Amino acid sequence: MILIVSFPDNAHVERVREHLARPATVFDIADFPHRTRLNVRFGPGADAMSFTPAGQPEIRLADIGAVWYRRVRPIGLDPALTDATNRLFAWSESTEALTGLWHALECFWMNPPAADEAGQRKIRQLQLARQVGLAIPDTLITNDPDQAAAFIDARPPEGVIRKAFRNIAEAPRSTATVTAADRGHIDDVRYAPVTFQAFVPADLDLRVIVVEDEIFAAAIRSEPEYRTDYRLGIGSAEFSPYRLPDDVASALLALHARLGLAYGASDFRVTPDGEHVFLEVNPGGEYLFASDRTGQPVPQAIAASLDRHDRQHTG
Repeated sequence: MILIVSFPDNAHVERVREHLARPATVFDIADFPHRTRLNVRFGPGADAMSFTPAGQPEIRLADIGAVWYRRVRPIGLDPALTDATNRLFAWSESTEALTGLWHALECFWMNPPAADEAGQRKIRQLQLARQVGLAIPDTLITNDPDQAAAFIDARPPEGVIRKAFRNIAEAPRSTATVTAADRGHIDDVRYAPVTFQAFVPADLDLRVIVVEDEIFAAAIRSEPEYRTDYRLGIGSAEFSPYRLPDDVASALLALHARLGLAYGASDFRVTPDGEHVFLEVNPGGEYLFASDRTGQPVPQAIAASLDRHDRQHTG
């Protein structure tokens, strides 16, 4: 059986499920522990580990041959538990139990939770990207105003972009060019680290999806006003399939291997002189906006991978 750890109404998950040949079930972590029963037994004979989500049959760990772990939600405590200390204890115990359950699943993961967590860390990504031979932008991550000012002043006007580690809903921050007004507020850097990068001029942006050893690259040609962040102009952009140079493809697969990722969505920029510059990889990144407009069979590739590993594991 294939276990999909995600949440309802996830278009990316539903598209993959259309192509699965093996039995599959979706488990939403937000249902645990409030609406899911967990039972782990160690005693005479074989171990017995299972969980039963509300309204679903019991799921035995021994029956699971592949897991797709994609964009999970926080665990959900019973609303009747109102005391703050008790809720904290319940959250801690539930988190420990669920994490232990994941580690007990000795099967194929796309992606293992620990790799998914580590793979999101931009500093680690850039460190490994350089090591495997990918070109990356000149980068400074700092909360030192003097260092930030020196990095900006060493480049021409609008030659530096700033970006957040994570774009949270409560405080959204798009990737943007550092302006003279920004430079005037450089002391604010002391409040939290900021990522500064040399602006990479581009003929094309690339969205590159990796599913195990398969690569699906989409070229994105945006309107000039979206030259800093193509995501803001996706609606008017032109998409087409793209073939990565062999050395870039090999280096990207090496990066995935170092990060332990079976799936990832990377962003590259192709400069006017043809250099492919790696920007970042998102272990749970979206693919439909690219695959739907290029016709690339990304959902089918994910489904085939999960089917294959489930079949190999459980027969």
